[in-house]
Amino acid sequence: QVPEPYFSMFPPDKAPPTRCGAEALETKGFKFQFARQLGERAFPDYDKQLVRARSNYFGMLRLIDDQIKRLVQTLQEKGRFDNTILVFLADHGDFVGEYGLVRKGPELPECLTRIPLFFVGPGVKASAQPHPAHVSIADVMPTLCEALGQALPVGVQGRSLWPLLTGGDYPHEEFASVYVEHGFGGLHYT
Repeated sequence: QVPEPYFSMFPPDKAPPTRCGAEALETKGFKFQFARQLGERAFPDYDKQLVRARSNYFGMLRLIDDQIKRLVQTLQEKGRFDNTILVFLADHGDFVGEYGLVRKGPELPECLTRIPLFFVGPGVKASAQPHPAHVSIADVMPTLCEALGQALPVGVQGRSLWPLLTGGDYPHEEFASVYVEHGFGGLHYT
């Protein structure tokens, strides 16, 4: 649940529609259909619950937006904003009613894997469009290490996004896929 005033900010009857509803489950296969069945077993009024959950989700997003705004305003008031790198990201998405489902679960559709990842701060070039490179949460630490001029600790996974964020040259082929080929010939998901 989200606290007031956010709970009431996006009434269920005014929530934007999903891109696809439960009717899409016919083509999505057993895993998706089973996830829906589990939800219906837990909540006999599952469809009504979905609409309320969607409203709560929008309220939670607005709550986060407002708290980030507070953080940025405080940094600005204290004169620290221009010397701070902010990173905003999520670990995974939520169905939020897409396919008639909530939370996460079956497979990896785009609504679960395409997550926000924003860098703001000194040296970062703003862009109106998302960068086309395939990146990973594992890339955050190497990026911050490079931005701060610190050595990358041994064993850290990921690659620095600093050249992408600052408009520098970077190996395009390395960021052309979610798979990275290593020298020993194996493919690893990143």
